Amino acid sequence: MLKEKNYIFSRLNMLMDAALAALAFAAAHFLRNLVLSPWLFPNLLAPSRFRHYAWLLPVFPVVTVAVLALNRAYDSQRVRDTSRIVRGLFVSSIEVMVVCLSIIYMIYKKDVVSRGQMVVAPALLFLLLSLKTVIVKRSLTGLRRRGFNYRDLLFVGSGPRLEEFLVLLESHPFWGFRVAGILTDDPGFAGSDRIAPGLILGRAEDALEFIEKNPVDEVIFFPARMEQANLGRLLEGLELMGVTARLAVNFFSPRVAGVSLDCYEEVPLITFNPVRDMNAALFIKYGLDRLAALVLLLLLSPLLLAVMLIIRLTSRKGDPIFYTQTRSGLNGKPFTMVKFRSMKVGADAELEKLRARSDVDGPVFKMKRDPRVTSFGRFIRKFSIDELPQLWNVLRGDMSLVGPRPPLPAEVEKYDRWQRRRLSMKPGITCLWQVMGRNRLDFDTWMKLDLAYIDNWSLWLDFTILARTVFVVLTGYGAS
Repeated sequence: MLKEKNYIFSRLNMLMDAALAALAFAAAHFLRNLVLSPWLFPNLLAPSRFRHYAWLLPVFPVVTVAVLALNRAYDSQRVRDTSRIVRGLFVSSIEVMVVCLSIIYMIYKKDVVSRGQMVVAPALLFLLLSLKTVIVKRSLTGLRRRGFNYRDLLFVGSGPRLEEFLVLLESHPFWGFRVAGILTDDPGFAGSDRIAPGLILGRAEDALEFIEKNPVDEVIFFPARMEQANLGRLLEGLELMGVTARLAVNFFSPRVAGVSLDCYEEVPLITFNPVRDMNAALFIKYGLDRLAALVLLLLLSPLLLAVMLIIRLTSRKGDPIFYTQTRSGLNGKPFTMVKFRSMKVGADAELEKLRARSDVDGPVFKMKRDPRVTSFGRFIRKFSIDELPQLWNVLRGDMSLVGPRPPLPAEVEKYDRWQRRRLSMKPGITCLWQVMGRNRLDFDTWMKLDLAYIDNWSLWLDFTILARTVFVVLTGYGAS
């Protein structure tokens, strides 16, 4: 969700900057002709006609966005202070002026555009972009003060650099980071007066076990007394689990893929990111997810209402129509998944009695003739109608149309570490293993197919899975 939001925010930023550039260019003409030319510089600036350079009105915004993008103005601004951003905007505004003047010269090779216009427009552009930056920063700071758009960080290590970094985070609320706790590699570190009481949660060597029970967004290492072999074990475990790690050290490990260097002011961090970054294709996927979910909910509303009515008529008074359950979503964070109720009320209490009769190995439970399933429930399960309310989860952003199926937290606790990497992508209503055998596959094959989907994801793969899902649903292939 966070990468999706960052991608949306950067594209909205581009649109706002393009609009501000067009406004600056148009306002420069009126400022020049209504104020500067008649009142301040009558002998220097003669009146000009907008039609002489109206063709530059669409060019100016395009050049502005291109220059800002090349200067990385649309990268994450979480860890950049306002003064540094404004300095970058000043340089970019001058570069926009130089590029536009170069375009004019290459096309006309003479003065056909007012030089006053080409000086005033970048100046206004700089003022508008700076004002927008201040407003956006203050707005986002206000949102984060209300608890929105935060990243939960777990720190592993000890030492003064870690303490300084905690102070740095505390002094920069705009960055939007929240400290989940510290797992220390130095028992004496707990006595520091810079560390809030209760922030030390355990030992560094237990980091993997801690994360399995307490989902976080990122883990940042500040090793002080940790042996290199133990550090490598933890980084390897996090990579297998699909959890982003940052290392405050000055060396790289060539065996770990997706390594990048980030700087939080003067603190260099090496990022080991085993998951796919947000890009245009992934953004389109999430956008189509929500659009398709909304359209399908509207189109299928007669069917949904009919199923709700049948469940109500075939149930006892007071029995729920929907079944809600806590599932593990992206990065293992819990969310409430909704389905049509296909089992009798109280079925969860009978699970342990039936576990030995599961048709698949591993932590999941699948049974072809589950006695807890109602007669109508068996029908809607065969054709996956019971899954249709999850379109609401897709609309909310908890799930995707295609992705690894969301597991139960109790199942996740029993995962091998390499299996936890399936949590590094947003869960889906349908997935690769569901169109390749559904309940006929063993657990390890199921996990490997989910990881293969993550590693080879593309829009075409999603479309292929959706098309095959239609066939599987209509035929009931592989259903219990």
